Formats: sequence, structure tokens, C-alpha cells
Amino acid sequence: MNRKNFLNFFKNEDEFLIASIFEDISLCLEIEYPVYGNCFLTPQIWLKLTNLCESIDLSVFKYGLTSLSEKQLIVFTPKNFDSNLLESPITFFKIDAFNKFKELQHKDFLGSIMSLGLKRETLGDILVKDNIGFCIALTSTYNIIKTSLQQINTIPIKILDISPNEIPEPQFKDFSETISSFRLDSIISSISNFSRTISVNLIESGDIMVNYTVEKSKSKIVEIGSVITIRKKGKFILYKTLGENKKGKFKILIKQYI
Repeated sequence: MNRKNFLNFFKNEDEFLIASIFEDISLCLEIEYPVYGNCFLTPQIWLKLTNLCESIDLSVFKYGLTSLSEKQLIVFTPKNFDSNLLESPITFFKIDAFNKFKELQHKDFLGSIMSLGLKRETLGDILVKDNIGFCIALTSTYNIIKTSLQQINTIPIKILDISPNEIPEPQFKDFSETISSFRLDSIISSISNFSRTISVNLIESGDIMVNYTVEKSKSKIVEIGSVITIRKKGKFILYKTLGENKKGKFKILIKQYI
């Protein structure tokens, strides 16, 4: 595997991070044994890595808060390696800040954790429900959080490690839209209630991601199952087609992350 080509494949990402990932892959190929990443990666990176490793006879195992979580920690293994032999490098835990006076948000939990001086990439996604922050982190990061974090916005907390089965599923708002085509500009206009002109401007400005990759082609055909992110508007899944009307337009079910 050529280092220069690998770096160019991720040319829009942090070069130091990509170089580190290249070294992990090279080591795995050399020793034919699992190599664990040390940070949670964004979809723009781990999706490409998953596809790339298939072509070089490596497998990729991912650890995230849920199967739908954006940030994932990667473990590279030889092909057909028994996943039961992997040692989990992460800990699932919850931060219980239950109180009767203030409703806490994602930013409250993340801000309090980051105030400990930790690197953001050592912590995965955070899901907040009923003033409880459900989290995943490198075990070393979790140990620091457990011993050092005392409160969230002056509210006393309890920190407990938990099973992945205790993580609640992400919540969605379901709605349907009728679209004239599966072109990206048509999809954006329908789900955001923006005009077609504004939708095109958003696309061309780089404010739209399809499956976590910036997409600037307004005519791109979007497939059912795709995840669309509109900056400052939210994240949506084109869940399924509900049928076609007499005018040839399509009714689709959309799930919006909440």
C-alpha cells in the first residue's frame, strides 16, 4: 500500500491523523494481528476505510455508542479474524444528572467533559435522555472522567459503566414528503421547505452532506436509505418509498434525528 496514495485518498482530512491510520494499517498487515485505533473517527473517514480495507485483505471492526452513531473507533484485523478474541478498548457509561429543576442538553454534558482537558476524539457520541448522558469513550478516557468529573452545570452527578444494551435507541420524528425526483436539489427543497434556488445555493456552498460526505452536485441521485445532513437544519434518513401518484411523483417516508 502506497503511503502517498493513501494520504491523497484522504486529502481533505487532518494529515497527521491520516498518517497515523496508515501506520496502523501497515502494522496490521505486517504482524497479522489486530491493531487498535486510539480515537473515534468521523463517517467521512471510517466509511472510506471500511471500503479500502476490503481491497487489501483486512477487516474493520467498529465501536460506537449505537449502530447509527457517527463517531466510531476502528480496529483493523486480518481477514476472517475471530471478533470474539478482540479486547474491547472502550467503555460504555452513563452520567446521571437527574434533577427536578433544570433540563440538561447535549452541549452541557460535552462541555463539562471537555473542561477536563481531554481530547474530543477520545470520546464518542453522547445521547441525552431524561438528564442522563449515555456515552462511550476509550477506557483510559473513561477512567479520567469517572475520577475527575463531579458535576454538570453545578448539578451533582453519578457516573456508572453500563452494558451496550442499556443505551437507548436514537429518537426520530417521522414525516412524509412528495418529491418530483430523487435529485438532491429536489430532496433538499422538500425536506427543508426551502425554495429550489436556496437549496441549490446550500448544495453548491458545501452545506449539504450525503452519507456524511459533502455533496456539491445538485443533480446527484439520492438513494433510499441515504443519510442527508443539512447544516443548521438537521440530519435526515430517506427511510422508504411509500408509492407513486398519478402525476409520477414519489411519496417518501423521512426520519429526522431529534
